[in-house]
Amino acid sequence: MAETRAVGAHRPGRSGDVWGAAGSFPASRGHPLVERKGDMMPLYLSRFSYTPETWARLIGRPEDRAQAAQSYIESVGGKLHGFWYAFGTHDGYNLWEAPDNVSMAAVALAISGGGALSSFETTVLLTVDETIEALRTAERVRYRAPGA
Repeated sequence: MAETRAVGAHRPGRSGDVWGAAGSFPASRGHPLVERKGDMMPLYLSRFSYTPETWARLIGRPEDRAQAAQSYIESVGGKLHGFWYAFGTHDGYNLWEAPDNVSMAAVALAISGGGALSSFETTVLLTVDETIEALRTAERVRYRAPGA
């Protein structure tokens, strides 16, 4: 079974949660948000904002939308690693694992098409090792600046 190790706050009572105690990463590895091992699927970070109408509905009838998000990603063979609300530019954030970009795009399209959100953005996350591999590969690209 693939292993996921993440750094974040411990949330008691959440069985199967991948979040360890804050600061629990190995000092020799630096400070990755998530370290992927084995055959773990790609990770995605989504940022979303609700419409005013959605907030009004949630105020009138509060519900745990993390459960809904979990069912959406599981329908394509993925896993929800976290669901948070926030102050700031976006109302919330999700950390997902999905089999591939097409599967994640399907979830994003379904959620975006539902009309409850005013914005939904998803970013593919890379591990430190994947980024190092990309840096090494970039050397072979031979980019030339415009006009150079």
